[in-house]
Amino acid sequence: MKKLVVAVCLLLSGMTANAQLGSLIQKAAQKTTERITDKAAEAAAKALEEQFDKQKPKEATAKAEPLENTSETLSYAGLMRQVQELPTVQQLTSFKSAELNEQAFKLLTSPVTSFNSKVMSLSMQVLSLSMQGLDSAQVVEGAYNLAQLSTGMSKEELEHLASLPEDQQEAYIAAHYRPGAAEAALVSQASDISKYMEPLQPLIDKWGEAGNKADAFLDQANDKCKGVYKKYASDLAKVSDKERVGILLKYYAEIVDIQRTAVQQAMRVRLDEQLPIAEDIEKQMSTIRAAHPDVVTAFVNYPQLTATQYFADIAKLIEVPEFND
Repeated sequence: MKKLVVAVCLLLSGMTANAQLGSLIQKAAQKTTERITDKAAEAAAKALEEQFDKQKPKEATAKAEPLENTSETLSYAGLMRQVQELPTVQQLTSFKSAELNEQAFKLLTSPVTSFNSKVMSLSMQVLSLSMQGLDSAQVVEGAYNLAQLSTGMSKEELEHLASLPEDQQEAYIAAHYRPGAAEAALVSQASDISKYMEPLQPLIDKWGEAGNKADAFLDQANDKCKGVYKKYASDLAKVSDKERVGILLKYYAEIVDIQRTAVQQAMRVRLDEQLPIAEDIEKQMSTIRAAHPDVVTAFVNYPQLTATQYFADIAKLIEVPEFND
């Protein structure tokens, strides 16, 4: 199981590099990544994606102030510490009302919109920070290696795929994708990486325990929200869209403080407990990367994962969770 977990981390850590090759290689890689999943890594990626979708600011407020170019701000800890204070319960409630009632002017002037814009900007800087200092040719080569591992296709085949029109790419992938070769290569690569990382396993376990502690605050809040939701579930199922907005706002008003408190607790754990462990891991990982440059994209960046989840947690502030049972 550890081998498969590491393999997923390999794929996730190469996403930024893959972007340089365009969506066509991602399409090819997706066939294998759909088969091999790790709950924690997948959850972090999904949470961040949802954050970008839900927190995308209006065009007028999309630009965040540039960061001061200091070693502190240009670090994972520095980026995380820039979120000094969360919006108040009242601000969050007013924002949600404006959002659900489609009141554009109130959204534009809401302090929550400005807050969300900054969080999104910081999140994107987290994603790019790990690429700083890497040679561009090394990044592209690493992306090709990752795509080859993920698809079983050769570099020549991937390059030919890149030259094809969009409407021919799917057929080419279907004809040349070799799942057996891809999965065998991933397992072989994961085995090597697991060997390199074995001495770090105690630290990685501690990092995971800290992450579980942060997740527990959010899970407990989710359970409380589920209990509150039961009061409104039957009405929500039978009212019109307009009436539904009013009920959702009543529900949100009851849970917003629960969610805000849980997010604060989770953020504190990730910054004060999980990140220092991640930084210890990274110090040792840098030595491993230097010794094995051929698999440089295969080693997950634990400070980056921690910071990514930190900002993803913040998205829960404006969620209105609904439950089926």
